[in-house]
Amino acid sequence: MNRIPLYEPMTVFTDLLIVLCGLWFAREIQLWFNVRLMEVHWHFAKYFYMLALTAFFGAVYHAIYPEHETIRDFIWKLTMLGMGFSIFAMLLGTLYYFLPFDTVQIVKWGITAIIFIFTIWIYFNHDLINAVRLYIPSALFVMGVMLYGWFGKGDQGALWIMAGFVVTLGGASFTVTKFGFHKHFNHNDIFHVIQIAGMYLIYRGSMLITNYGFK
Repeated sequence: MNRIPLYEPMTVFTDLLIVLCGLWFAREIQLWFNVRLMEVHWHFAKYFYMLALTAFFGAVYHAIYPEHETIRDFIWKLTMLGMGFSIFAMLLGTLYYFLPFDTVQIVKWGITAIIFIFTIWIYFNHDLINAVRLYIPSALFVMGVMLYGWFGKGDQGALWIMAGFVVTLGGASFTVTKFGFHKHFNHNDIFHVIQIAGMYLIYRGSMLITNYGFK
């Protein structure tokens, strides 16, 4: 019996939805950066561009059948690296939000070193759990900063971003439990749909926040 050309068609579809949403959100934030020229918008725009790129690689990976192991391994490494660079962008955007510009110029080298180590590590061991180990503490850090921004400064944008990461982490739980409704709507597909909702919330917040010391 002839098989369909895509290994996991629904996962490919939901990944491509993330690509479209990511590019749209990135474009809108980039246009806002062109108006206000604030680093928070620059880096959160790059965060969404990296999410879109990562989802594109993910779509390619899930389209290829398992017997093409070498190609799948290479694409998966690119997917993992995309995740690393998206984390880098969201961390830098967050740093510019709650630290003075000159301080960020020092602190960002520590973040750069961590991402560099991650890229080397992922080359030799590209298990998904390694990205999770980097993402979860990074997301919790961003959520902590945004919680401070909401309570400490009454910043509504920070509340949107915090809610977005709460939703995203909630969706990621499906990838851990492997819970799915159907073989063509599995844990990855559920996560992708929830992730899009989280992306929207983060996008809304990213348009509202500003660099440290600005309104």
